[in-house]
Amino acid sequence: MNPPPLSSSLIDSFGRAHRSLRVSVTDRCNLRCSYCMPAQGLPCSPRSELLSFEEITFVVGEACKLGVRRIRLTGGEPLLRRDLPELVRMLKTRTAVADVALTTNGLLLDRHAAALKAAGLDRVNVSLDSLDPERFREITRNGTFEQAWRGLEAALEQGFAPVRVNTLLLAGINDDELDRWIELTRTHPVDVRFMEIMPIGEGALHARAGRFVNLSALIERLIETRGLEPASAAIGNGPARYYRAPGARGRLGFITPISNPYCNTCARLRLTSTGELRACLAVDQQVSLKQAARAGDAAGLRALFEQVVAEKPAGHQWREGHVTAAGMSALGG
Repeated sequence: MNPPPLSSSLIDSFGRAHRSLRVSVTDRCNLRCSYCMPAQGLPCSPRSELLSFEEITFVVGEACKLGVRRIRLTGGEPLLRRDLPELVRMLKTRTAVADVALTTNGLLLDRHAAALKAAGLDRVNVSLDSLDPERFREITRNGTFEQAWRGLEAALEQGFAPVRVNTLLLAGINDDELDRWIELTRTHPVDVRFMEIMPIGEGALHARAGRFVNLSALIERLIETRGLEPASAAIGNGPARYYRAPGARGRLGFITPISNPYCNTCARLRLTSTGELRACLAVDQQVSLKQAARAGDAAGLRALFEQVVAEKPAGHQWREGHVTAAGMSALGG
């Protein structure tokens, strides 16, 4: 499908054009990562409350008419949503979206990588917070590193390149693995993207416990001690700043919402699995699209998108002590 001309409808009062929509397909997850969920888990939405694939496709189609071009499927763990490759196919064939990506913990990816590629998925991110199997289990509380690694390898085998690895750095927990991550970018065509802990749900507990790692300072240290050099960030157009170690096939990315906020360039919107649209992770303000989606109200959907963008704040207040109440599994990580 040829995309229509870009609309100016999703440009906010600060001049930011919103071309990216993160779509959560479930709030369920098969892990209990300590920075995301309590050990006992969280209540999950009943299936009847989730947007159907038809409704998601309808919402994305209308968003594309307003200028959205990139979609990222998230969760919870999105591969827990049955027949997810079919949603990818629907988005690629029925809407004007230019790029559909997936963020997953990788545990189910080896089973679905081929079908996702065949359906038209463009890119894959795998969340992987340690290369040590025992530490991986401790962080995730019940995860198996070997299974996640098989998922990453399956993505590479299917030709998703580069595969991006999302790693939340936590002081005193996994920040001693930097050299192993750098070596991974030398031996594999992967981009390892480090992230700072954010005060969202359970993540606020880690931040208060002194586990925040200042990635802006880390970049400077790695430039001096490991010879990192700036690298292109053309693919995905997200908030990460990219660098490459000497001789590496992949890159290192740094996402710095606290130490060096990128709010002035934020071009993302988020749709939860139950149909709430958010313009900012840090603000507990959202608008429900579910009624309009289920009624097939295209004009109503577009008006709600425009409303959310018009009300988007200039930036977050995390550095002033604000904590986002909802957890990442509900918001779409």
